[in-house]
Amino acid sequence: MANTQAPFGAVQTGTSSGPVNFASFSNPPFRISSGYGTAIGYGDLVTLVSGASPTGYLQRWVAGSGTATFQVAGVFFGCRYFSTSQKIVRWSNYWPGSDATGDVEAFVCSDPQAQFMIQANSGPITQASIGLTADVVMGTVNTTTGSSGMSLAAPSVSNPATLPFKVLNIVTTPPTANGTDAASAYNNVIVGFNNQINKS
Repeated sequence: MANTQAPFGAVQTGTSSGPVNFASFSNPPFRISSGYGTAIGYGDLVTLVSGASPTGYLQRWVAGSGTATFQVAGVFFGCRYFSTSQKIVRWSNYWPGSDATGDVEAFVCSDPQAQFMIQANSGPITQASIGLTADVVMGTVNTTTGSSGMSLAAPSVSNPATLPFKVLNIVTTPPTANGTDAASAYNNVIVGFNNQINKS
């Protein structure tokens, strides 16, 4: 059965040594500036603001921007902040881009050995791509569910050191589930970090 394009970002499936390790989430949390106006979805790649004016705050990954210094911090899985409008501390699975008084605490999977499932943006991504590196297509955050719209771009060998992910495996189970037809476009694959701040 052909796959349907329905990107969901990067969902952690485990680590190189076994199941999900919740100690792999950043502790203490990273921070987002309350003035950062771009939405960040559950499952989006994030990076630290760098360049001429580094701040130590997170921002959403920009596809095509990977360099030796512009590296992935991790995958965003929610935040906590004081809501200016509601006058309460709010937990949210995504950062809407506004409504915070003070810094936003961001919960990020930053384990360099973490592994994630992600949908191909086109494809199919085949067995021959295992070991190759890839950038992402960021897509649009679903502001109803908070979910990422990020998907995996075609794997490449041209800039392996600067691309954020490495293809580790192809997802083929459960049969008939969307994304498990490895012969069709938009198939699901397992990836790990390639160009990430904690990866030696």
